[in-house]
Amino acid sequence: MNEIILALPVFLPVLSGVVMLFHPWGRKEWDRKRELFIEGLVVLNSLLVAAAIGGGTDGGRRLVLFRLYSTLTIMFKLDSMGSVFAGLVAFLWPLATLYAFEYMKHEERKNTFFAFYTMTYGITMGIALAGNLVTLYLFYEMLTLVTLPLVLFPLTTEAVRAGRSYLYYSIGGAAFAFIGLVFVLGFSSVGTTEFMAGGMLDLERAMENRNTLLFVYVLAFFGFGVKAALFPCYRWLPKAAVAPTPVTALLHAVAVVKSGAFAILRLTFFSFGTQFLRGTWAQWMVMAAAMATIAFGSTMAVREVHWKRRLAYSTVSNLSYILFGATLMTPFGLAAALSHLVAHAFMKICAFFCAGAVMHQSGKTYIYELDGLGKKMPVTFGCLLVSSLSLMGVPLFAGFISKWNLASAAFDSGSGLGIGGVAVILYSALMTGIYMMTVIVRAYFPSLAEKVAAGSGGRDGQNAGIPETAGTDGQDRKNGEAAVTDPGWKMTVPLVIFAAAILLIGLCPAPLMRLLTMIGGEAG
Repeated sequence: MNEIILALPVFLPVLSGVVMLFHPWGRKEWDRKRELFIEGLVVLNSLLVAAAIGGGTDGGRRLVLFRLYSTLTIMFKLDSMGSVFAGLVAFLWPLATLYAFEYMKHEERKNTFFAFYTMTYGITMGIALAGNLVTLYLFYEMLTLVTLPLVLFPLTTEAVRAGRSYLYYSIGGAAFAFIGLVFVLGFSSVGTTEFMAGGMLDLERAMENRNTLLFVYVLAFFGFGVKAALFPCYRWLPKAAVAPTPVTALLHAVAVVKSGAFAILRLTFFSFGTQFLRGTWAQWMVMAAAMATIAFGSTMAVREVHWKRRLAYSTVSNLSYILFGATLMTPFGLAAALSHLVAHAFMKICAFFCAGAVMHQSGKTYIYELDGLGKKMPVTFGCLLVSSLSLMGVPLFAGFISKWNLASAAFDSGSGLGIGGVAVILYSALMTGIYMMTVIVRAYFPSLAEKVAAGSGGRDGQNAGIPETAGTDGQDRKNGEAAVTDPGWKMTVPLVIFAAAILLIGLCPAPLMRLLTMIGGEAG
């Protein structure tokens, strides 16, 4: 098959988004034409990704776009791990776009919104298909640039502050990641930064400068960890909850945060290599950071009463489940990390879209405002229940599979700190049960929630929140709370599909785990 198919999923959405910025589709009567064009484009791009993956990944197919100099190239390469991330993004994006059509229907500047939304798809595919560290870093930086306008979209004071925070953190993280890129290139055994299973370092030269390279690895880990919301570089993520829900779901479940976690997996297993890192002080440092973030994020989520910001702290915690699996630096650790990367994508996009559906239909943004909405929005809260049980790690749901894998990998690693991570995962599961089931209880059993609130002396947390400006001016607010219902099919169909995927992974995990275990065995 022509290797150009590796470039099409990257550049087709980017070029189409640029064209949309200058196309006069801003008029309301052209909304349907724009929606048909965008959805058709996104579905076509996902089919291209499927075709590329279907063509096989044996040997890692390559496409060199151009050479910067000598052996330093910008290239795409489809290997097994890249195909997992690319396939995940390709599956989720058409559904997320469909959801966004209804959510944003009352908003102005939709043309600008969907232009950058579409470009983000292409840039994320560039990260998934990057064949070397230089290419990954290039698209990692571009991801900041195309998602910043989406965070700024409401153009409120809070949005400007959130955008500034996102930009500052991203620039700082990119600087640390760049240091890692330079040292990997300098100590590469082949003179390039092309990803290689087991790492690309010249071990003989690397051992002579081991502590320096370990320090650089830690810097690069935290640098890429900015987008993965690793403590203490997490603050931009809760602030970004001010953006429209299709954007926050994009940031928290699909593109940005998963790109950060994916970059760390590439850095650890395909650049530095676990043979060089395993058993060193650098491993224990990054593992401890991941464990601390798991506990911190879940604790903060319990304290938070703004719904989307609570889910943001949940994301902070869950992303470090992936990083914890990576820091075990074993084949099964990588497989477990990838299993949570996949499971969390479905769980969290489903949860965020449920929150967005409630905000769109009722304008309610706080946990204590959700009393009784479960019966008025049965599809939305039914899907939220599936997502919540999965995030808690209840058996028969996707979250149980990934957390079981992580715990098993920790015990198999034999490290005391890794085994201690199991206790952190159990603590986080308890906190998850509290912060997710609080929403469910209020939605389905408001009288019980009131009794609990009265017994505890009132509402928990702070009442200062984030105004949701995009998609929260639904007509139901004007008609009174009694008129609140489930949203239209463009929003409910993605929710049902996400909930079904969560159940499917939980009930039939074997095919996925065979693939991920194979990837772990190749790279670990």
